[in-house]
Amino acid sequence: MLRDRYEINDFDFGLVYLPDLDLFYVFPVAVFIRYASEIHMVEADKRQRKPESANYRDAWELILQWAAQKETFV
Repeated sequence: MLRDRYEINDFDFGLVYLPDLDLFYVFPVAVFIRYASEIHMVEADKRQRKPESANYRDAWELILQWAAQKETFV
């Protein structure tokens, strides 16, 4: 089955929840759609460098900032 790709206007944020670790990731739509078809979340301390996804771990402030911009824009 061939699916359409997400577009920048389809949604504002993509949320990823890892139940085993009780962690949320809050991805802005532009970041989320760059992952294309799969997101591999690696939670390990033994990595040489921090993955880009670490910037979005529990990043609820991104939604708050976005909402504040929309609120003051109206």
